[in-house]
Amino acid sequence: MKVHLFGLTRSAHIRLKDESRGWSDAVPTPHEFRSTPILSNELGQVSKSEIDELAKAVSEGFNHIVLAGVREWKKVYSHLCFDCRIHIARLREPIRDLTWPRLQCHLQAVVSMDEAWLRKLSPTDLRHALLLPPTVFVTNRNTAEYWRRCDVYSQELFASAEQLLADVEKHHRHPDGQGGRSWLDSRNRRYRIDMSRHGRSQADPSVPRSVRRLPARHLV
Repeated sequence: MKVHLFGLTRSAHIRLKDESRGWSDAVPTPHEFRSTPILSNELGQVSKSEIDELAKAVSEGFNHIVLAGVREWKKVYSHLCFDCRIHIARLREPIRDLTWPRLQCHLQAVVSMDEAWLRKLSPTDLRHALLLPPTVFVTNRNTAEYWRRCDVYSQELFASAEQLLADVEKHHRHPDGQGGRSWLDSRNRRYRIDMSRHGRSQADPSVPRSVRRLPARHLV
């Protein structure tokens, strides 16, 4: 797992990096960690360049993001929600008063939760329901927005998310007439594995490769 802390002011970033002796033991081994401060010492808006920096880190595998003091967290979420786990650090104290032990405790709690999420809910292969393209695959009222509803941040919600994935399997996974099973959405469009690592509907060949890459939600 690669954890990316984002949003500390530059002064807080420098201070906490020094207090932690270069982020030593920020997360348990063998997990990796990096911290990227915002561009100024003010807790302001998230710029496009900062979103791009986060997206670049995601491409490098840092897809467990912790936002500290980021007011515009929804902007980050809207850009990266299907590619990452995005935690909001709800710290009681102002960033300028944040201590390293307090931040370290929060980071390690994030790792513990995401380890459990990976075990219980993360895709295990390219046929997993969470890898179906949310912009194209049409659900029904029982499975609506299941991608978002499975992106849970409380261990108390894991059981309901697991049941929801079972319901998605029940409602949308059907025999394909060739001895196997494949995904069928509410418009009766059948989805299969595309070896070019894209998802596409067999019923919609006129729009090839028009959906996002299948493995985007395959977190490690």
